Amino acid sequence: MNSVFKYLKSKLHVLLFLLLELLSLIAIIRFNVYQTAFYYSNTRKLSMTIHEWNSSIFDYFGLMSKNEALYNENLELRRKLKTNYVVESKKIFEVHDTVFKQRYKYFPAQVITNSTNRQNNYITLNRGTSSGIEKGMGVFSPEGVVGTIVEVSDNYSVAVSVLNTQGFKIVPKIKEMNDTKGTVIWDGKDPNYLNLENINKYEALKVGYHIVTSPYSKNFPENIPIGVIESLKTKPSETFYQAKIKSSVNFGKIQTVYIVIDLFKHEIEKLESELNKKTTEHP
Repeated sequence: MNSVFKYLKSKLHVLLFLLLELLSLIAIIRFNVYQTAFYYSNTRKLSMTIHEWNSSIFDYFGLMSKNEALYNENLELRRKLKTNYVVESKKIFEVHDTVFKQRYKYFPAQVITNSTNRQNNYITLNRGTSSGIEKGMGVFSPEGVVGTIVEVSDNYSVAVSVLNTQGFKIVPKIKEMNDTKGTVIWDGKDPNYLNLENINKYEALKVGYHIVTSPYSKNFPENIPIGVIESLKTKPSETFYQAKIKSSVNFGKIQTVYIVIDLFKHEIEKLESELNKKTTEHP
């Protein structure tokens, strides 16, 4: 043991030099935008491959829970089929012939990497442009909203997680009130809880109300779960509630997600762009 200490002591200046080099390298990567981008762009592919192998191993042992989640989701969809309902005949009735058009398509994807312990968390998925994935598409799991696509390559995509203090916020619908208002954000603390902000304290909000996606969202279909109000606080000097939401999603366990493809997105964006152009030209 003494010989080991003697050897380390003799190499102390070398070890100190290596330690300082390592700290300098970390500082350069962390506090410089170009070096940070270069580092992550050159290590992401290797990291994705390693994490994909790791994800495959864990997926094998998590098949039971995944199958149960898919079963529950399919069961809920089956409950909404028209064949489950009987039309009650009446003496006087009107018939409205309505043509339904499909607006959303969903691509299943596997989570390759995911973090919950940072201020700004991201999720890497094994779907990319080869599957028709684009920036801005919503991502949700059988439990609820997960995030939004922000980067895409041929075979992979990166989503900004709901657990992101800068890159994600959503205007929700309060299901029991059937009213779209407020903003859902994460405060960077507990990954199990979100904040519902900008709700006037004179609104009839209650603990236990369900927070879901609104019909005005450009990224998600309506009524995808976000969370449930667990606590409400007010202060005499403040105008808004301090509302805490228990997230519908356990972000530490997500494995399978769905990416939302809005079939009308480009048509809507084109109309809005033309309107903005006309407004700019003729104020």
